[in-house]
Amino acid sequence: MDKDVEFFIKKFNVSRETVEKLNKYKDFLLNSNKSLNLIGKTTEKHIFSRHFTDSAQIYDLIEDKSEIIDLGSGAGFPGVIIKILMEKNKIDGNVILIEKSPKKSNFLQNLSNKLDLNLKIINLKVENFKFNKISTVISRAFKNTVDTMDILIKNNDKIRNIILIKGKTYQQELDDAKKKYTFNVEKFRSITSDESYILKIRNIKSSTT
Repeated sequence: MDKDVEFFIKKFNVSRETVEKLNKYKDFLLNSNKSLNLIGKTTEKHIFSRHFTDSAQIYDLIEDKSEIIDLGSGAGFPGVIIKILMEKNKIDGNVILIEKSPKKSNFLQNLSNKLDLNLKIINLKVENFKFNKISTVISRAFKNTVDTMDILIKNNDKIRNIILIKGKTYQQELDDAKKKYTFNVEKFRSITSDESYILKIRNIKSSTT
C-alpha cells in the first residue's frame, strides 16, 4: 500500500470503505484535472499527502460541526474531506461549499453525487453569500487572511470560528490583518509542511474607529 495512504489510515483511523471513497475521489479529481486545472500538476502523484491529509488535519479543530462553510472550495478542499470524515464518524451537520466558478461548482456537484455525500454546493462569489446561522468557516488556498476577514466581518455575529490552512506567509498575513482588526488566534503547525500553519481565529472586530 502507498505510504501516504497508510499514513492517512493511521492518522485519521479510517476504514477500508472510507479509503475506497477517497480513492474514488482521487480518480475523479485526476480525470477532471485534465480540463479544469483543479490542482497543480506537480501534486497529482501525492494527492493523499498534499491534499487529503492537509485538509483532514483541521477536522478535530472544528468544535461545532453543525454548519461548516468552505470558502472557495475549488477541488473540494478542505470541505469534502471534512464531510467524508464526519460521515465516517456518524456526525450530522451541514457542509456548504461556496465556489464562484460554474465549471468547478459542476465538478463539486458531480463529485458529491459520485461519492454519495450530502453536500450543498453554491455557485456564488463569497462576497455575495448570506450567512444564516452561527457557522464555522474554513478555507484552504483562498484569499489572504485580511481579505477573508474583510468579507466575513459584516457577518461577524453569525460566525463562530474561522479555520484557515496557510502557507509560509501566514505570519505576515496575520500582521497585516492586525493593522485592521482585533481577534484571537491559535496557531497549529501543519503536519504536511513545516512552513505551513493552521490558524484558528475568533472574535474578529474592526480596530478602526
